[in-house]
Amino acid sequence: MRRMKKLWSAVCALTLVMQLSLAAAAVGPTYTLTLSNTGATSHSFEVYQVFTGDLSVNGLGQKVLSNIVWGSGVTGAGQTAFGNAADKAETIDTEDKAHTFANALVSGGYLTAAATKTVAAGASDSITGLEPGYYLIKDADGSQSGDGSAYTTYMLQVVGDVTASTKLDTPTVTKKVRDINDTGDGDISDNPWHDSADHDIDDVIPYQITGTLPGNYGEYTTYSYAFTDEMSAGLTYLNDARVYVLNGVDETEITGEATISPTAVTAGATLRVSFADLKTVVGAAIDENSRIIIRYTARLNSSAVVGSAGNPNTVYLTYSNNPNPGGSGETGTTPKDKTVVFTYQLAVNKVDEGGDPLENAGFTLYKKDSGGSWQTVRAFAAGTATSFTFTGLDDGDYKLVESDVPEGYNKIDDIEFTISAVHDAEAANPVLVSLNGASADGTTITLSGTQEASVSLTNGTITTSIVNKAGSILPSTGGVGTTIFYAVGGMLVIGAVVLLITKKRMKAEE
Repeated sequence: MRRMKKLWSAVCALTLVMQLSLAAAAVGPTYTLTLSNTGATSHSFEVYQVFTGDLSVNGLGQKVLSNIVWGSGVTGAGQTAFGNAADKAETIDTEDKAHTFANALVSGGYLTAAATKTVAAGASDSITGLEPGYYLIKDADGSQSGDGSAYTTYMLQVVGDVTASTKLDTPTVTKKVRDINDTGDGDISDNPWHDSADHDIDDVIPYQITGTLPGNYGEYTTYSYAFTDEMSAGLTYLNDARVYVLNGVDETEITGEATISPTAVTAGATLRVSFADLKTVVGAAIDENSRIIIRYTARLNSSAVVGSAGNPNTVYLTYSNNPNPGGSGETGTTPKDKTVVFTYQLAVNKVDEGGDPLENAGFTLYKKDSGGSWQTVRAFAAGTATSFTFTGLDDGDYKLVESDVPEGYNKIDDIEFTISAVHDAEAANPVLVSLNGASADGTTITLSGTQEASVSLTNGTITTSIVNKAGSILPSTGGVGTTIFYAVGGMLVIGAVVLLITKKRMKAEE
C-alpha cells in the first residue's frame, strides 16, 4: 500500500512537470522591450502587438518570423479590414509604408489590448514578456503640449531583447547677436555671433535666429512652424526680417513664403515669423536636416537700459508635435532663448581745486573710429550745469575735451581713455561680468594717467571729477610788485639825471 502511494506521487509529479513543459513550449520565448524617452517631458507609451508568428533562424543566422498571423493588438474588425496578415506584412517593406499602416490602424480604431509604460523625460523603462512579432508604439491618448512636447508613432520588430528610442525628437531655436565695435573693424562679416553684445545708442544691431526640424519631420503630412521674438523697449525693430532655408552650405531665401508681423518700424516689437504649413513652401527643399534662418536688425533707442540689466530679447518656437492622424492642430513650444545688448555711460563732475562744483565749463566727448579718426559723440556747452552724463556708450577708445573753460581757470589737458567690458558670449542668461576691470559697484579705477574714476556695474556708469585750477594772480596796484616797478623806474630817472649833469660839466671844462 505504501509503495502504491509513492508510485502515485511520482506519477503526479511527472505529469505536472510535463504539463508545465508543454505550457512553456506553447508560449515560446518572450523578450524585453526597453523604451528610452528622448523627449523633454514625461510620456506614457502604448505598445500593441500587430503581427506574430513562428520564430526561427535562417541559413544566414538571422532571426525571422514565418507563418505570420495577426497579433493580439489588432481588433477583429481590423483583421477583416486589412485581410490576410502574411500578405499585409509583405507589403510593408519601407519605413514610410510602415508609418502609413500604423496611422491607418490608429485612425480606424483597430487597436486593442495594449501594454502601457510611462517613462520620465530622459529616462528608460522596460516592458517584459513580449512574444516575438511586430509591435506598434505610440503615445497614450491625451494632449501633449508645452515646452519640448512631441508625439511618436512607429513600428518595431521584436525578435529578441531590444532597446528603442521613442523618436520624440523636437526642434530647437537659438538666437544670436553681432558684437560690433566702432573703434575696431566695423565689418560685421568679421564679427562672430554671440549671446550678448554692447552697442552705442542709435547703433543698428544685427540679429540671427536659427530653427531646426525634428528627426521625424518626414512622418508629418502638415507641419506648422512659428517664431515669436520678444524685444525689450530699448530695441526698435527696423522692419527688415528676411527668412532663409539652409541645407548644408546652400542658403535659399523664402521670405515671401512666410507671414511676418509687424510690418512697420516698431519699438519694443514682438516679431512673429510663421508658416501655417512648412510642407507647402515652394522654392526650397526642406527636410529634417534643414535649418530655418531669420535675420533682421534693430536700433538701440533712447529708452535703452544702461548697465547690467541690459536690453534683452527672447525667442521661442511653436511647432507641430503630433504626426498621428487627427493631430495636425496640436503644437508644442521650445524653451526661450535669450540675447542681451549692454550699453554704458560716462559721468563727469566739474569741480575747483577745493572740490566744490564749478559752473561755466563745457565738454565734448569723441570716439575713435576704425580708421583712427576722432568722431564727436556729444558736446555740452558751458552753462550753470556742473555735471555732464554721456549716455549710451559702447566699448572703445574715447577722448574727453574741455571745450569751454570757466573764466579765470586753466584748461585741462585732453583725457584719452578706453571703455572695456566683459559679458557672457555664450550663456543661457548672459550677464555683464565687469566694466573696465571692475566687477563690483564702487570700485575705483584709473581712467587715464592719474585721472581716477568710480565704477557702478549696476548702472553701467564710469564717474570721474575734473578739476580746474585757477590762473596765475598778477600783483595788485600798491602791492610789492608795483613798488618794485616804481623803485626801478626812480633809479633809472636818477641815473639819467646824473648822466646829463656829467655830460654838461665835461662840456664846460672844455
